[in-house]
Amino acid sequence: MSQTPPPAGPPGPPPGGQPPYAGPQQPPQYGGQPPYGQQAPYGQPQYGAPYGQPPMHGNPYQQGPPQGTNGLAIASLILGILSMILFSVILGVIALKQIKQRNQNGRGLAIAGIAISGAWVLLFGIGIVIALTTDNEPDRDASGQVTTTTNVRPDKLKVGDCVESIDEENVIRGMKLVPCSGPNGGEVYANYELPAGKWPGLTSVQISAETGCTDRWKTTKRVLDEKSSIFYLHPIESSWSLGDRGVTCLVVPEK
Repeated sequence: MSQTPPPAGPPGPPPGGQPPYAGPQQPPQYGGQPPYGQQAPYGQPQYGAPYGQPPMHGNPYQQGPPQGTNGLAIASLILGILSMILFSVILGVIALKQIKQRNQNGRGLAIAGIAISGAWVLLFGIGIVIALTTDNEPDRDASGQVTTTTNVRPDKLKVGDCVESIDEENVIRGMKLVPCSGPNGGEVYANYELPAGKWPGLTSVQISAETGCTDRWKTTKRVLDEKSSIFYLHPIESSWSLGDRGVTCLVVPEK
C-alpha cells in the first residue's frame, strides 16, 4: 500500500537555528513631513515653512527710527516763550499732525509751546482782572482835593477832581488826576446815572448825557468861560450790559 505524505507545513528554521532572510528593513521615521496635501496627525508638530515663503521675524507694521525733529515744533516752543500766543498755538497744532504723519521727533516741544501759550493767556487774564478791580485812591487833603498825580478809571472821578488832559480815543483806559491848583485839562462838576433799562442806542445816550450835563452846569451858578466847554463821559453798549449807567460832567478849557 502506498501512503499519502502529510501536508507540508511552514518551513522550519535552517540548520543552525537562523531565521530565513526577509530582505532589507526600513527603520521607523520620526519628524518627517507628511505627503503633500495631507496634514500631520493630531499632536505631531510640523517643521519648516511652506516652500517659497520665508519665515517672518519681528512686527511687519513697525516704523523705522524717527526722521529728525519737526521744525514747526521748535518754532512753536520759541514763540510760546516770547508770548506770541496765536502763532505758537497754530504752529504747535500743525506740528503735532506732521510729527504723526512723518514719524518725527518734537511732540513734546509742540505740546510745551501750546502749554506755555495757555499760561500766558491765563496770566494776561489775571492781570486784566487785577487792573479792573484795583482802585488807586489818590492822596487828598482835608478838603478832598487831590494832592498827587494818580491814574484812575473814569467811573472813579469825583466832583471837584481835575484831570491832566482828555483824550477821547483813550479815555476808556483811564485818566490821570492832578491837583486843581495847577494847570489841568478839565474839572469834574457833576456825576449822575441814566435810567436803567435796555440799551437805548448810542445816539440816545449821548443826547441824554449832553442834556443832563448842561442842566447840571446851570445849577452850579457858574459862568462858562469863553475858552471853556462842557465835556461828558457816558456809558457805551459793552459797559451798559455790565450795569454801567454813570455820566461824568466836566468843564474843559479850550486848547
